[in-house]
Amino acid sequence: MSVPRLLALAAICIPAAPQESGMIPRWRVEEIANGLVSNADTALRLVEPLRPADWVANGAPPAYMDQQLVLIQELGNVKLAALALARDPERLTYAVDTFLWLDRADALLSSVADATRRYYNGAVADLLDSARNRNSEVVEPIKTYMRQLAVHVESSMAVAHKEAQRCREEVVAEPR
Repeated sequence: MSVPRLLALAAICIPAAPQESGMIPRWRVEEIANGLVSNADTALRLVEPLRPADWVANGAPPAYMDQQLVLIQELGNVKLAALALARDPERLTYAVDTFLWLDRADALLSSVADATRRYYNGAVADLLDSARNRNSEVVEPIKTYMRQLAVHVESSMAVAHKEAQRCREEVVAEPR
């Protein structure tokens, strides 16, 4: 196969940045991801100083101590995944990771907010709920973007596969 053909094949096989019609634009994905990082920082500042061991002394289940520790870790994972997504929005794995970590942190944040309201301070619980609500606002756009990106990757792979098959047929058909 000639060098120009190889270069043409490489150009076809390398997926372009997903900016197809109807896709959430890169700048919006970066904006969403950076907002998640900021919101995770805010939630961490609220969750870290909580003292669920004191709540246990007032009748709270001991599981809240573990939930706080896990939530701190999960919020850190949300930040890392969102930073990666902001840096490289075309990576499907980064979008999926961000969504999955966000989903997990959301459930824990809800539980910790409920415990905070019951065993500590309603105003702090309201702030935790506010952080959770800000996360909820971006769940749907992230899900939509994941689907759009998956469709884009699949169509790019189909084109690359079709072109590779065509090139193989040409190589086989060339006289030796």
